[in-house]
Amino acid sequence: MKNVLITGATSDMAVPLIKKLLNDNVIVYALSRSELKLEDELLKKTRLDLSDEFGINNYFISLNDVKFDAVIFFHGIAISSPVEFLSSNELNKQLSISLFSTLAILKNLRKRLTKTSKIITVSSMASYGIFPFLSPYEIAKSSVDTLLCSYEIETGIKTISVKPGVVSTKFWRTSVELNKDNFESFPFEYRFIGEFLKDNALKNENKGIKPDDVSNLIYRIMYLKNPKSSYDIGIDSKFTNFISKFKGRFLFGIIRKILRRRVKKYLNER
Repeated sequence: MKNVLITGATSDMAVPLIKKLLNDNVIVYALSRSELKLEDELLKKTRLDLSDEFGINNYFISLNDVKFDAVIFFHGIAISSPVEFLSSNELNKQLSISLFSTLAILKNLRKRLTKTSKIITVSSMASYGIFPFLSPYEIAKSSVDTLLCSYEIETGIKTISVKPGVVSTKFWRTSVELNKDNFESFPFEYRFIGEFLKDNALKNENKGIKPDDVSNLIYRIMYLKNPKSSYDIGIDSKFTNFISKFKGRFLFGIIRKILRRRVKKYLNER
């Protein structure tokens, strides 16, 4: 393995992987909106807003004839809102950063991949589509999975979706800040749920699997000759995969009851 492209390179899951690859003498092309605080002669860092398709196109033009043995997508955001109050601007922001950017990158990978190259995306258990108030995030994650499945069928390039459950990262705090206005403006019937979701998200920052668990799995996948097309990591992700097979009104009713109980318990403990 010689060249690897990584997006969202400053994420808590991406940094450990980058360090492993640099130790393997792999040239890492790292894209991130904020500054990546790593230095190595094999690390090619670029600050890039992935919602800017023009910037993405120019970046690939600047690479000349570089070919990638692997491409790993860590980038993304999570917008939270009740469906009936979700604005088209919010949904477009979610899709622009998570989905449309991935499409723009895929368009630029033509002739930059070999027959043995792999494309790996860090998806989420949310892609199974059973979590309330996360529809923008669920739509984006499931859409990227679908996009990559079609890409593999069309090109023969192996694509892999890694679906973590809760991971202890700064992503949760960042998401709370991103959705601050949503939480504060929820109508009264949703306001308490919004407060519960905010509090629960902040707790997740110290719960779940470690970021290294995800990066180690991706590292192993990169060197496998025939990896699976999808991996669940974490007990909660595996459980979500299982119960999503029973998706329907009965399951939706159970989820509603669980949510009401958890919100009620949260309010009683305040």
